[in-house]
Amino acid sequence: MPVFNQYDYEPLGTEDALRLIALDPAVDERDPLSCRIFQRRRSAQREEYSAVSYTWGEQSPSRTLEIRCDDDDISCVRITSNVDALLRRFRARDQPCCLWIDAICLDQTNGLEKTQQVPLMGRIYGEAKDVCIWLGAEDRMTAKVLKLLRILSRLPEIQPQWDMAGRVVFHLNEIFDRDDALIGLRFLHDFFLRSWLTRRWVVQEAILAREATVHCGRHSIPLLSISWAATRFLSLEVASYPINMATNLREPNTKRGILELLWYFHEAECHDPKDRIAALFGLVPDGNRFHLDYTAHWTGLYRQVASSAFGLDHSATNFQLLIHLFEFG
Repeated sequence: MPVFNQYDYEPLGTEDALRLIALDPAVDERDPLSCRIFQRRRSAQREEYSAVSYTWGEQSPSRTLEIRCDDDDISCVRITSNVDALLRRFRARDQPCCLWIDAICLDQTNGLEKTQQVPLMGRIYGEAKDVCIWLGAEDRMTAKVLKLLRILSRLPEIQPQWDMAGRVVFHLNEIFDRDDALIGLRFLHDFFLRSWLTRRWVVQEAILAREATVHCGRHSIPLLSISWAATRFLSLEVASYPINMATNLREPNTKRGILELLWYFHEAECHDPKDRIAALFGLVPDGNRFHLDYTAHWTGLYRQVASSAFGLDHSATNFQLLIHLFEFG
């Protein structure tokens, strides 16, 4: 394997600049990954791109992405095995693929740049032509699970609830065979426990998308189909937070302030306490926006949100949500 120098990121030229990658095509999935990194201004954006929504998986990079530079030199960026897998899945066979993905398009060693880009995440995903959601590798039941989800998503609303539960069980038996229906139910439940559906950052990435497609190994399904299917799955009373979250990814929560968003998605996970706020910031309506200082300690950021909330509304409801903010974030 050739040895390349670490890619040296050129600083972003303007406040509204972002980097994109042009991922080189390949016929063979085993071919090395390579791309070109370039900058565009969001205000003058003519380059259509797909934004990638995923979870990092392991934190330590173990794979290499070749970067083709303008002077014909080749550098590299270290990436995780999960990023390696999704790039191979999204890579086209005959033409470059234009993507935005944080692991590559943000200089992960530049704290100041990350601070400047974090408040723009919602817009980056909202302005993409589509969002490609990566759940990871498929398992032996993925094809059947997605087939069931497509069927459930098309079911009309049925009352009472037990009639809907009966329809869900009928289709479970139909797809997984009657003897394997319980196994099918377990795989369906496990599908909703994939890490993407538990993470906090993906909430705004999915809700603000113009169009979103979920990819699991070689298989794919519209995010809307999963969201509608999740509402039918609730009739079996086996709900978990990921299932509940999936039901709420169909339309922008344009009227929810930051405190209500914090309450609504309080079970969504993140590593950095600051991300409990930053990961939802893109969903805050413009009239309720505040300056997001990602350099501040998380306690200072929480106080900033509390102060902003009191300045907007003194209602008893928001006071209760404020108590929750300091208890749970």
